[in-house]
Amino acid sequence: MIDKIKQWLAGTPQEQARALDTEVSIAALLTEVMMADGNASQNEQQQMESLLMHLAGQNSQDIRQLLIKGREQQAEAVSLYEFTSRLKSLPISQREKILYALWLMAYSDARLDPREEGVIRQVAELLYIPHSRFIWLKHKAQAATGA
Repeated sequence: MIDKIKQWLAGTPQEQARALDTEVSIAALLTEVMMADGNASQNEQQQMESLLMHLAGQNSQDIRQLLIKGREQQAEAVSLYEFTSRLKSLPISQREKILYALWLMAYSDARLDPREEGVIRQVAELLYIPHSRFIWLKHKAQAATGA
């Protein structure tokens, strides 16, 4: 992580200012939640593709490309802010859809790991989603997945 910070600080202003696509940011956040517990099952990967397809409204081949870019960005990221800064200007309804998708991702393996919840909590705060909506979306995802 220290090496990543050093690389970021040593970069040119153009490199520092590179913007992430909304879809790539969403893919990176989904990846972050999937990897938070240290396990990435086939079911979770399929769920991530499905969620991203629903959120981005693109075909499966485009989604695979987004996931590759999202995973690359997630692996290089220093913090979640790199992704949420691109998303916080979206309307609240879209930001809540993203947060709901993160909850669905967390529950895709039928259990919620505390690290997954921690990532989602951070994202909610960075996207300015009120705590009451954070909890409501959590319960909605629990009910939808039967967890």
